Amino acid sequence: MLSRGYDLEVTPPALPCTPSSDCDVFYDPQLTEWLKIRGLDIASKFSFLNLGLLAYLGGGEALSQVQVGDFPLFAYSGSVAFVLWRSVYLVKQVATKNRVLVTFDWLKSALFGRDMTRF
Repeated sequence: MLSRGYDLEVTPPALPCTPSSDCDVFYDPQLTEWLKIRGLDIASKFSFLNLGLLAYLGGGEALSQVQVGDFPLFAYSGSVAFVLWRSVYLVKQVATKNRVLVTFDWLKSALFGRDMTRF
């Protein structure tokens, strides 16, 4: 097996822990400071909220499944899902400049096609 320049005989350093703990959990001083500023002692447990999926398939086709947690709201495929995908893509752009640029890029590709060298 190749070591890729790493010394495999040396053990990795241990994670930093508080002096009073038995090192069962990871300790990060910056996270602890951030929590204290917000009036918390420990961080809440992570929970994932599934809002569904959007997948662009190409050629004006897409798949969409919108749900909240385990409760499905609707699922579409084809051009309806493609319109939903494009609208969500535009909304997710942070800057207005990017929204305008993406919109004009879509218009250019619809009018002239994607390959501008053959125009």
